[in-house]
Amino acid sequence: MAQPSKIRSLADAVALIKDGDVVAIGGHTARRHPMALMREIIRQGRKDLHVVGWNNGIDMDMLVGAGCVSTVETSYVGIGSFGLARNFRRACETDGLRVIEHSETTAMDRFRAASIGLPLFPSKTGLGTDLPSTNPHLKPFTDPFTGETWMAVEAIRPDVAIVHAHTADEQGNVQLDPERWHDNSPDVMIARSARTVIVSVEQIVSEETVMSRPIDTILPRTDVTCIVEAPYGAHPCCCDARYDYDLEHLGRYHEATASQSGFAEWLADYVTGPADHWAYLEKIGARRLMEVSMKRTTR
Repeated sequence: MAQPSKIRSLADAVALIKDGDVVAIGGHTARRHPMALMREIIRQGRKDLHVVGWNNGIDMDMLVGAGCVSTVETSYVGIGSFGLARNFRRACETDGLRVIEHSETTAMDRFRAASIGLPLFPSKTGLGTDLPSTNPHLKPFTDPFTGETWMAVEAIRPDVAIVHAHTADEQGNVQLDPERWHDNSPDVMIARSARTVIVSVEQIVSEETVMSRPIDTILPRTDVTCIVEAPYGAHPCCCDARYDYDLEHLGRYHEATASQSGFAEWLADYVTGPADHWAYLEKIGARRLMEVSMKRTTR
């Protein structure tokens, strides 16, 4: 029996996210964040989100600056070589943004535990630090077998996970290109920890294409709620071997966020002004997109 298609429009996929949801964001620093989904969240005016990640940048900073977020839970928010994430810092200092701080290890271990059905994950990270005094999801405990002290990292079960990948078929089998795929990448754990999983991809491919490369499948259709086709959907972040960071665009973003008014102008130009992802790509321009592209072959 034919499986139903899981392809959805960007707008319909983001409509699954409700105000107040816990939303886990895939990618790290400036690599493969689901930026097309980020921009659509802002267009749809979501509020009071509790955003969770492993290692974040423009993705969280943009949502915070747009007023979509009440709580941030991650190990880092910054714009890479450009420095501080200014919207994030401004919100921490003046707007009462709640921040739950993690190390990179404990941030990943929350997803790791949930993805394999455990209530917690044991870790040595955080022992001897102030993290347990400010983070309610970290609790020291004694190993009943050895008497050693460990840190219990509580599992997290996000309402929604949003990740970006290279390809998927219409049934929702998601693949990453083998180039630069790392076994410690958190996206699979992030997806498997959540109740609803939205995946944007560079390209929808045939079921035959997926079946010809089964080892590249990172999420089977049973783990995925819906698929959105969004070429350059991580821009201005990189997408592994397909396209590089758009440092020019990231630099303009960082400069604009020096003030709230500057960010508001940038938001109007690149997020709320363009009607959808396709209009955003037209705004960036084919020449610029080709300049950052690395992989010029087709499947």
